[in-house]
Order: sequence, then structure tokens, then C-alpha cells
Amino acid sequence: MDLSGIDALSALLIAGGVVLFSLLVLAVVADRPRTPRPNLERLRAAAEELEAYAVATQTDAGRAAAIAGAARVAVAEAERHRDEAWADQEAAEREYERAWQVVLAGRQAAASTPVPEPDPDPERERAVSRAALAAYRRGDLSLPQLREVFRRGGAWDPAQEQREQALDLARMCLAEARRAYDRAALLTRRAEQEARAAEVAAWELLSEANRSVAEAREAYHTVQRFSQRRGRTRRRRKRAG
Repeated sequence: MDLSGIDALSALLIAGGVVLFSLLVLAVVADRPRTPRPNLERLRAAAEELEAYAVATQTDAGRAAAIAGAARVAVAEAERHRDEAWADQEAAEREYERAWQVVLAGRQAAASTPVPEPDPDPERERAVSRAALAAYRRGDLSLPQLREVFRRGGAWDPAQEQREQALDLARMCLAEARRAYDRAALLTRRAEQEARAAEVAAWELLSEANRSVAEAREAYHTVQRFSQRRGRTRRRRKRAG
């Protein structure tokens, strides 16, 4: 939605109202050095220009109001997507927590289970397994590296490997859900800013339209007043003659 055009149009219309109103004033005072009566033809022309400007400004104000309404609808749609993204993020967090608890239980069971195969130093192998698990939790070891440690020690459990893979998948899903929510929240903020700007532009145009209508009415009232005065003057001259 391009709001710069609305702002420029609003400024142009307001400036136009000032120019037309100045024309009206000039029309009223143009003939004062020669006669106390204004030039009714020029005054009527200025009133007609003010009326045309008032109609055009009302039309532009209506368009701006429609744009503002559409912008507010876009805000509601953006908020809906943001709320859905938040719900998806919460679901991903619950799934990740569940997968983590399953993996943690498997790691604890693996660390406490003795190696079934003969080993010259089982305590050392268990210590290595615990150290590898601790390094994996800290992020110092990748999952393939952890698998290799357990494979060499004969302590790797295929079921635990599946649990670890499920945890990795849950972690990736959670990261994507968080990114999606951040994007939706950003779009919502932008939509709200655009809607507010559109509403301000529409309000300014509406205010200018109301002012231009009032000026046009005043111009016609002035024309009518001087026309009536001129008519009374002519009638008095006829009676006097």
C-alpha cells in the first residue's frame, strides 16, 4: 500500500484550498478602488471554483477512507496469522519438551547400564560414555560423533538413536516455528503502522473537504447577499427615476 501518494495529494488539496480562498478574497476587493461594490461575476466564478474543489476533495476523502478501511482489514488478517503462528510455536515447544524428556531418559538409562560385552576396563568405558553425553548436551559433540563414541564402546542403542533423531527434528521444527512467529509479528506491526498512516491521511482529507464545503457555501452566500443588495439598489433607482 503506497501511502506517500495520499500524503502528497492531501498536501496538494490543502494548498489548492488556500489558493482558491485567496482568489475569492481578491475577487471581493478587486474593484474597491473604483467602486464599493464587488465584481459579482468574478465572485461567482470563485464560488463555483470553490464548489468544484469541495466536491473533488470529498471524493478524494472517500477514496482515502476506503484505503484506510482496507488497511484496517489487513491488520486483522495479519493478527490472525500472528496468533496462528504463536499457537504453532507453543505446539512445537511442547513437542520438543516431550522429545527431550524421552531422550534424556534414554541417555540416563544408557549411562547406568553396564556394557554387556567383556571389557578390560568397564568403568573407563562408562566414564567415556558419560563424558560423551555431557559433551553432546553442551554442544561440543555432534550427534554423529556421539554415535561413533558409543559404537566404539559397544554401548550404542538403536532405539536411542531414533529418539535422538526425533529430538533433532523437534528442535528444527521449533526453530522454524519461532522464525514464522517473528515474521508474522513483524508483518502485523507494519500493517498496524500502515493502517494508522492511512487513517491520518483520510482524516486530514475529510477535514479539508469539510472546510472547502464551508468555504464554498460562504462564497455563494456572499454572492447572494451582494446580488440582493444590487437588486435593491436598482429598484430604488427605478423608483427614484
